[in-house]
This record gives sequence, structure tokens and C-alpha cells, in this order.
Amino acid sequence: MLTLLMQTNRKYSVDDLAEILEVDRRTVYRYITTFNHAGFVIQTNHRHVRLAQNTLLHKQLSDLLYFNQEEAMTLYNAIDAIETDTQQKAELKSKLAAIYGTRTVQEKIIRLQKNKVTRQIMEAIKGRHRAVLHNYSSPSSRSVTDRLVEPFSLSEDTKHVWAFEISTGKNKLFKLSRIESVEILESVWLYGIRHRKGTTDAFRIISMDGSTLPARLRLNRRARDLMVEEYPMTEADIRAIGDEEWLYDGRVSNYLGIGRFVMGLADCIQIETPELKQYVVRFAQEYLM
Repeated sequence: MLTLLMQTNRKYSVDDLAEILEVDRRTVYRYITTFNHAGFVIQTNHRHVRLAQNTLLHKQLSDLLYFNQEEAMTLYNAIDAIETDTQQKAELKSKLAAIYGTRTVQEKIIRLQKNKVTRQIMEAIKGRHRAVLHNYSSPSSRSVTDRLVEPFSLSEDTKHVWAFEISTGKNKLFKLSRIESVEILESVWLYGIRHRKGTTDAFRIISMDGSTLPARLRLNRRARDLMVEEYPMTEADIRAIGDEEWLYDGRVSNYLGIGRFVMGLADCIQIETPELKQYVVRFAQEYLM
């Protein structure tokens, strides 16, 4: 990873490398010493470090590992064109974004989409400004209202934005396609210390505090195939337990998403988690009977 980072045209400080690699500064310096001992030449200009580009070893390494910015974006767009959101697809996109710059990758996607709302959200995040999301359509409250927020992070798929909503004092995930327009205000963030991203489970349900619940299901082939097709991130938690039987054993933000899936395939699934079974029974009694 460090080799790839130092091969790019971007400039990295020791602090940058420590943050990306999730190590301390001393460890970065040990890596650099190891590189020198291995025959690489490390160039520094007071603040930034990189591999020397005029050595035979660098040329050989570049031929093996290096993509220029255009090549990296071509690969990213090819990966993004894959129809299903598999875990491997997400990991490949994350690796390219980490090496060649998340901001650069996102800006390229935004230019391709020509999405004014998204560009304005990115501008507000960059400037740490408050914004008004005009005529936001909320399916949960069945309302269309203006939302005063402090946007602070785009989701990995760039289809949502994490923002702190002033009126409720809560961090929320807003879908960009439900925003009619964005007004960037002159006022800056006041609640930055309270900004927190929640976690999204494999069934696309959000947990704002990071808490999860157990979920264990026995699936026949039809249920297994449909689960992986509709919710690709579940694949990592599915294993075969027989010729025509699989076990899903994962954790979810709450039982809403997985409960809907179970009720749609009730004849193909056995629920093994008592709490989930109780949730499905209560839901069915309240809404289906």
C-alpha cells in the first residue's frame, strides 16, 4: 500500500501517510528506512516524501504497479458499471479511491453525472457551510419540506449525504435524488463536534448509534439466490449447510429490512433468531391480519 501511494503524482506528508495507513509517525519513518535498505531511494523536500523516479528499480516497479490518473479513473468507472453492489466491488472502489484520491474520484463522477445538487453539497462540505435542502421529499414522514443542515460527508456511492439537522439535533442520511435544490448559506458549522456517520447494514437499514441485532436464517436455494441478488452485501454471511440449504448468520441495524425480505419469502425461509421471529409475527398481526 505504501509503495503504491508513493508511486502516484500526489504529494504526501508523513502525517498523511500515517493517517491513511492507520499507523503512527514513527512507524511511517520505519517503513521509509526499510525502503532505503531495500534499495529504493526516498526523496524528501522538508514536508513531503516520495520514491525517486530516476532509478532502474523505480522504473521496474512503476511498470508493475502504477496507473496514471486517467487509467485509474477508467478502472473506477468500469468497476462502477458493474450492476450488482457486491462486497468485492465496494472494496475495489475503496482501494482506488484511497490510492488515487477520494476527492478526485468523486469529482470525476460528479462531472459525469452533471448533478448540480451533488456538486453544491460537495461545495458546502468542503467549505464547512450550512445549507438548506429545499423541498426534501421524505417517504417516512410523507412530507416535502426545507431542511436546514450541516452536510459533512457523502456516502460511498455518492447517492446520499450525511448531515446534522439543526431542528432535530440529529445526524441523518439524506438521499440526494429527493432534494429539489440546495442553498449554501454563509453561516458555517456550529455543531461539528456532534457530526457522526451511522452504519448501514446489508439490508440498507441505518443504525445511528452503531448498535446491531442478531439475525439467523435457514434458506433454500431460491431464498439464498434472491438474497444475494437483492442484497449483495449479505453474501459474506451466508454459508452452505447442505446440498440445498444455506445459513445466513449476520447482524442488522434493526429487523425492518430483513423482516420485509423474510415475509416476502416465508415459504423459503426458517427463522432461527427468536427476536426476529417475534418481530415478524407482530408485524404480520398488525398489518396483514
